[in-house]
Amino acid sequence: MSKIKIYELADKLGVERKELLSKAQEFGISAKSTSKSLSDAEVLKLENFYQKSDTQEVVGEEESEVETIDVPKKKESKFSLLAGRKPEKNKPKMLRKLPNETPPKLKRISAKQVGALVMGGVGFLILSNVVLFCLMASGYKPTQKIIYQEVSATQKASGNGLDLQAKNYLDGFVQTYFTFPEDEKDQEQAVKDINSYFVQNLPVISQGIQRIPSKFESAVMMSLTDNEATYKVTYSAGEVTTKEVKKGKDTTKQNVVKYHDETTLFTIPYQKVGSAYYISDEPYFSSVPDLQATENQVPTKTWSGTDNNSASVKKDLDKFTKSLFTAYTTDGDTLKLISKGLSLNKGQEFKSLDQATYESKGDNKYHAVVQVTMKNSLGTHVENYQFTIEKQKQSYFATDFKHTLPEGKKE
Repeated sequence: MSKIKIYELADKLGVERKELLSKAQEFGISAKSTSKSLSDAEVLKLENFYQKSDTQEVVGEEESEVETIDVPKKKESKFSLLAGRKPEKNKPKMLRKLPNETPPKLKRISAKQVGALVMGGVGFLILSNVVLFCLMASGYKPTQKIIYQEVSATQKASGNGLDLQAKNYLDGFVQTYFTFPEDEKDQEQAVKDINSYFVQNLPVISQGIQRIPSKFESAVMMSLTDNEATYKVTYSAGEVTTKEVKKGKDTTKQNVVKYHDETTLFTIPYQKVGSAYYISDEPYFSSVPDLQATENQVPTKTWSGTDNNSASVKKDLDKFTKSLFTAYTTDGDTLKLISKGLSLNKGQEFKSLDQATYESKGDNKYHAVVQVTMKNSLGTHVENYQFTIEKQKQSYFATDFKHTLPEGKKE
């Protein structure tokens, strides 16, 4: 075989001449230019290398259809920086992009689409407000307001219409105001405690304020409005006297406090700020009215009506009434069978039926007015009742109970 030069072999193999020159130098072939002639053994060595490389590239392309591409490895020169590096074992392989793979494109919203979304949102808000306005004009009330009204009604019902938080605050003020100690140092603290309820210093123009010792006993709230409360207060008022006390040869004067009970009406102006309260002005005193009614003011109670029944009917009705009050204090099941409106009361014991009248109302109905004697841990006492008795076949049934006697004229 005739000698072949490097550039000729490069053209034959379809590689760059400089690349083939570099590869020949890597194989130890002494060549400084592509015009260097190669021996048969050198040509065979280079041809075998590139034929092997072509085969690996073809196989790699076929596998890339299902896996990633394996880049063909070139033989490293002994002068390479990586020549002395040992191969890594069990190193995880990085994911590689397929030859024809392109990154996903983000969808962009045009200016017209953005404007349409904004206008749609504004239109929805306007439509919602118009619908709400129409509903309110027709009598609809927002749910939040309805819930608030229900809560307010519940609070009023729980305290019989009273602001229980205000009452608790004012109870504390009353007790503080009427507790004034004898010791002067303790009095200074008591004044601070009282003034703390006012928050601010109220203007006072007087000839002097003087407090004498007092002890709080009890208080009953008589009325409570949105800005004023009145209590009936019982307290012990101190009366300071001076007496001479001998200590050896010396005689000294000593204050002695004697207490006596007082009762007064105590009215407190107050205000509410958010969920808190304060005393808004000076409290004032007034006399306690006589709450006891007189005889001329009171309507009389008497046994009204007449018992216009035969003796046998009266006897049957008395027997039923005794059974009724016996069941009332002993047997709830029997009580349900013969009456409606009474609940079992085992805290008492039925002793006797003392007085009973049964006024016939026709249709086997009777208006009963009775007085019975009951016994409990306090002893015996009387109770008055009015109710209706209705005859049902051979038995009776009682309803419409009232724990009172009817009003009538004095006998």
